Amino acid sequence: MAERPLLQIPEATHNEREKRAPVPIDPNAKIAKPGFGRQSQRLGPRFDRLRNVAAQTAAQAGMTLRADPDGIAPERALVFEVAGSLGDFYSQVGRIRGLEFLLEDDADIEPSDDFHTLQTKKREQVRSDKPVGGRLYMAMPDMQALREILRLWDLYRQGQAMPWGFAPWGTLFDMLSDLRAWGPQDRVLPETLAYWRERIADRPDEPVRFEVEMWFHERADRRARAIASIEGQLAELGGQVVTAAVIDPIRYHGILVDLPPQRVQELIDHPDVTLARLDDIMYLRPQSVAAIPEPEEEGEAAATGDAPAPGGDPVAALLDGVPVANHQRLAGRLILDDPDDYAARTPAAKRSHGTSMASLIVHGDLQAGEPPLGRPLYVRPVMVFDAASDAETTPPDRLPLDVVYLAVRRLLEGEGDEPASAPSVVVINLSLGDLNRPFSGRISPWARLMDWLSFRYRVLFLISAGNVRSWLPIREFATTAEWAAAAPEAREASIINALNSEKAARTLLSPAEGLNALAVGAWHADEFAAAEDPFHLKDPFPNGGLPNVSSGVGLGFRQTVKPDVLFDGGRELVRASEDEGHVWLAVDGGGAHAGQMSAAPDAGATGRLDFQRRTVGTSNATALLTRSAVHIYDSLIEAGYDVPRSHAAVLLKALLVHGAAWGDAGDKLDGAFGPAGRDWQRHRDNISRFLGYGRPDIDRVLDCAAERATLFTYGDVQQDTQDEFDIPLPPSIEGSTELRRLTMTLAWLTPVNARHQQYRSATLELLPAGDKAFSLAVERLSGQPTHFAVNRGTLSHGIFEGESAIAFLDGGMLKLRVACRAQAGALDDRVPFAVAISIETGVGSGIAIYEEVRDAIQPAVRATAGATRG
Repeated sequence: MAERPLLQIPEATHNEREKRAPVPIDPNAKIAKPGFGRQSQRLGPRFDRLRNVAAQTAAQAGMTLRADPDGIAPERALVFEVAGSLGDFYSQVGRIRGLEFLLEDDADIEPSDDFHTLQTKKREQVRSDKPVGGRLYMAMPDMQALREILRLWDLYRQGQAMPWGFAPWGTLFDMLSDLRAWGPQDRVLPETLAYWRERIADRPDEPVRFEVEMWFHERADRRARAIASIEGQLAELGGQVVTAAVIDPIRYHGILVDLPPQRVQELIDHPDVTLARLDDIMYLRPQSVAAIPEPEEEGEAAATGDAPAPGGDPVAALLDGVPVANHQRLAGRLILDDPDDYAARTPAAKRSHGTSMASLIVHGDLQAGEPPLGRPLYVRPVMVFDAASDAETTPPDRLPLDVVYLAVRRLLEGEGDEPASAPSVVVINLSLGDLNRPFSGRISPWARLMDWLSFRYRVLFLISAGNVRSWLPIREFATTAEWAAAAPEAREASIINALNSEKAARTLLSPAEGLNALAVGAWHADEFAAAEDPFHLKDPFPNGGLPNVSSGVGLGFRQTVKPDVLFDGGRELVRASEDEGHVWLAVDGGGAHAGQMSAAPDAGATGRLDFQRRTVGTSNATALLTRSAVHIYDSLIEAGYDVPRSHAAVLLKALLVHGAAWGDAGDKLDGAFGPAGRDWQRHRDNISRFLGYGRPDIDRVLDCAAERATLFTYGDVQQDTQDEFDIPLPPSIEGSTELRRLTMTLAWLTPVNARHQQYRSATLELLPAGDKAFSLAVERLSGQPTHFAVNRGTLSHGIFEGESAIAFLDGGMLKLRVACRAQAGALDDRVPFAVAISIETGVGSGIAIYEEVRDAIQPAVRATAGATRG
């Protein structure tokens, strides 16, 4: 048990949320709009086409539909492109019978004489050249809805008021930049065309497998019609449906299809034919696949130590490849649940990734000699070995979303008459990423699934940020000889510059952008103490303290801090080549010269069960952070805290991040990325892309120190309510000039609204409930994500420091409040949250922070517990 375990904050008081003074500003006031006369002139032809369709019979409209794939027609998704925003417009759509709202999204509209933003200069409003921030509202009408939209438009163009309840439609017409059908140019994405070309070039004689993402319809019969339409079109083209999946809570309807290569070539040459014309299709996408290539190193045999068998229930689960469950390092330590019998499809010699991840979670880096976890690890295979690519992949005949969805439901809810297979699990390791879907701004269905599962089952997903293995251009060096002869500091600076220049092409792999999950990047560190100095490889960061070269970078959805944290992922070495007048770098996968040691299969298939191998990457970092989560959970149990299953995940989320900081890495990137100047916010966001909140110091939350007290609490809040906490401050720092630090972390699990542009349903804030300097005269440090950035996701982490001698305010209490408000429509759910607070002075200050806070808190906690029992 820890010498100074964490302390629990006394129970909160519950109140209505403290409302801020309303800002009486129309969010669209700074957008110049043309007026109804000009709108009638601009958009009249569009509505005349709608009028022509509305005047036809359903059969005639169907003929129009087939003849003009870009025309407005019944049961075709319409795009209302709006300059500005209309709040929760999706709730207004339901007032028109037969108009099904699909989703909304952000848009940037190029400025024009009709729509442009206005800036105030010298007390005058002048036109700005910046794009106009807007929205896309997508809805699908039937014939009756088309006629009703036309009726409202006629009232608008005549200058008449909208009928009662339809006022937002008048605002929409005022701000309508364009009205169009969702057409082939929307459905066929550039990355899909690139995927098709590459796939045909690699295997010209095989059918091309890809995904069809459908518009999600509420009614099952409407979805069935959509499937039938796709099947009919595929049959005409000589293709077939491989599998389909509908996941109602995230509004996902996906189909995996095969199509002959010549038919795919037709789509490449003319992206407005065949499937691209079907109205029920939202996107044609590359096949989602997570693939882990087989390591080049065969591994080495090593003696295994004796350790007690694990006991108790698992709190962590691994969704990954099939492990070698009877490996000497893993035997008796895994609960292997393989209902799909993926083991039969994966030879023992090819079970590399699942074996490595299980080993790292159970033992950590074997080079560190740490004891194994005292609990078993639940393992559910979700990958098989694919001989064609010589890699472990998600099943090529399944949609990965469906595989993961069913796996988590079996784990935490059960299926059919069978109970949940591991209901005690609160942390799920997903060291996988979609190779064909780097995050590009719009949240992926896979990330939506992670968010929904997390909130529904109160579980924390730890997801690897992804490894970007593409060559990195280093333009400061013309030849590999120059590169090799340069000083390590010069090489390091050139790599940092290159990563910064190429950041847009080295983004996270979905689903790492998910809001409720923690995305984990790889820190350049391992426990390899006897590393050789190979002639063909260089250590890019010989002094450590930075992310690995291949670690995927953020930011995440709506500019959230992603990856959230970085953790040790092995020292990733690089090799150089030269082309196009400069040097290019490729990363090495670990082995004899660097990396983290973990159990490995016998690649020679001789039956040996004692092999191990060094590897590197964000998967390793995620596995080690999962191990830390189990350690934190067990430390709370050992300290006597009865953490409920409903809040264990969100508490672990807060505590895993609580010890994170940028440290020297922040200073290094701050200098490398140039002066912040007036654009300091973007400058700091740029650093956050690489560092997130930093590398967590897990020891800080496993045990406190004489000069540091760490406290925690958890609870639930509802819309427009807040929980208020009083935390006793240590009397000895009142009036002291010792440097003091306050670290505050708030984590929550939000419900999501998949149709809403904001997506995140619940926004929580950790705010002072008294003195704005928290009675400690501290200010927010600059070397961390901005206070704007930390309010974008579901994790707020901040570090404050000060050393002024002041008298305590607020009765010697640190007063805090956790406030909740809705963001994406009505919020009907209670939102689970957790808070971690650390108060500290420098080591050696002689101030007994922990003892004083503990002694002040314990009577309050006992009183609360007694009142609860009473």
